[in-house]
Amino acid sequence: MSEIQYIGADLGRGFIKGYTEYEGESGECIFKSIIGDGRDLMDYNSYNDPIYLKVDGEDVFAGEICEKESFNKRYNFSDDKTSKTTRQLLFTLLNKLARSSTVKIGLGVPNKVFSTETFNEVKNAYKGKTIETYNYMTKELKKIYIEDIIIFRESDAALLHTINNHKDRVALNNKRLGMITLGFKTSELTYFEKGQKFNDKLSKTIEIGNRTVLDIIQDNLDKKGITKELSEIDTEKEYDIIKQPLYENLIESINQKIEMEWINHKDMRIFLGGGTSLNIKDNYIPAKFEKIEEPQMATVKGLFLVAKEMLK
Repeated sequence: MSEIQYIGADLGRGFIKGYTEYEGESGECIFKSIIGDGRDLMDYNSYNDPIYLKVDGEDVFAGEICEKESFNKRYNFSDDKTSKTTRQLLFTLLNKLARSSTVKIGLGVPNKVFSTETFNEVKNAYKGKTIETYNYMTKELKKIYIEDIIIFRESDAALLHTINNHKDRVALNNKRLGMITLGFKTSELTYFEKGQKFNDKLSKTIEIGNRTVLDIIQDNLDKKGITKELSEIDTEKEYDIIKQPLYENLIESINQKIEMEWINHKDMRIFLGGGTSLNIKDNYIPAKFEKIEEPQMATVKGLFLVAKEMLK
């Protein structure tokens, strides 16, 4: 039996992120949270990382190539971590990262669905299952056994990774901490007492994120008779100038919520992460927020640590 490989999986609404360490080497992947029908194309050279697989017996495209070539694209907008869309995206992640035939997975979930019910759904859907994927680009067939899986709050995972790599690691243990993770559809405001003890009362998931900005632009374009998908607005450079004041308003909205919710914020260290934080210029970020290193990958690297420690 092959050695167990631990993998962190962050199945976000904007991007799928994965991280692993195996046999002394690290590996990571990131691709857009889109999956749809796939087919053989004559030329793949215009795509940086074309993902064309057979998953669940279906030929699928995922990520950038799916955005351009699939006729029936499916986006990962649901909180459900066991839907067909999420399942196929997870299996795509495993195809990219799994080097062992046996894996254990740390899966991130938003605070609002972190529950025994969600854990049981995830465990029943994946634990003890063997999946089979075929990569048409590499001509490689993989059979992967999911020996175990655990769920963990995404914000906690991001904080875990941040503190483990922070120059003030020891001092932070005696501070109240906040972790703001800006996502695609939602953002997490997570509060930790001294000793990194999660406070549920002062933590919440709010319906604001990158999609807030994209929805505003899409609505304005619709009024001009211009039809654009959110993914197009997100990636096309011509909208960057329009986005910037909207991102400034987004972080200011978060700032005002913090002022209301965390009345002792002056006595806290508040970290800012999540993929959407990469879109916000540093001069827009309030001084009380400390932007973390690797804001897009911090959560998934924390989830890898969780899997490694809790699924021994």
